[in-house]
Amino acid sequence: MRILILSKDKILFILSLLGLGLTLAFLAFSLLRITPAESKLKQTTILIDPGHGGIDGGTQDAHGHLEKDINLAIALKIRDYLRQSGVNVAMTREDDRELAAYEPGRSGRHRRDLSSRIERAKKVKALFLVSIHCDWSADPKRRGMVAFYYYRNPAGKNLAFAIQEELNKIQPTPKKAAPGRYFILEQPGVTGVIIEVGFLSHPEEAALLQRPDYQNKIAFGIARGILQVLPALISGQDPTAPAS
Repeated sequence: MRILILSKDKILFILSLLGLGLTLAFLAFSLLRITPAESKLKQTTILIDPGHGGIDGGTQDAHGHLEKDINLAIALKIRDYLRQSGVNVAMTREDDRELAAYEPGRSGRHRRDLSSRIERAKKVKALFLVSIHCDWSADPKRRGMVAFYYYRNPAGKNLAFAIQEELNKIQPTPKKAAPGRYFILEQPGVTGVIIEVGFLSHPEEAALLQRPDYQNKIAFGIARGILQVLPALISGQDPTAPAS
């Protein structure tokens, strides 16, 4: 029997090689687990839709600040947060423009505008369409952010509930996501939510919606809500399972 006597330096060298081999094996295993998730995430498109735009200003507050501008500011911030998380994001607009031009003598511009947003969602094969709006009421005391979904779309309901949970963390009175009969949400092949980010008829809320820091909070909350529902899709689970 041959006996090998190794020096201390050789033993340390061998142990180092073993440690390096184990580290490389662990990294390879980790990459095999992570790569499919990252690949699927990059293939997932979320369409962010700033409501109104161009000749259509939407509603406004007592000082004439237009809904379309607030919608766009928040939507661009959502886009940036999602892209930082590796999500592929498309926009219906990234500046102040309408999606259906006014044509003298031709009615139905509003419906054509909505149809353009729906076609955009289908063209980019959006997993979700997230439409940003501001609300208005004859009652100046009404306030709060609410996510609306189409009651026949379980995936849209899941998304609305996840977003609402995040928005409730930054508003004084929690609200509940609600079903809504909206043309843009009822279309086949489109899963989405409409988020009313506040009432421009409420003086305090209207003032908050002008503040970039508050817009950031809203955008961050909406982005977090979207990201909450993506792991089920990435892991291969059924993303359309009904919300509780």
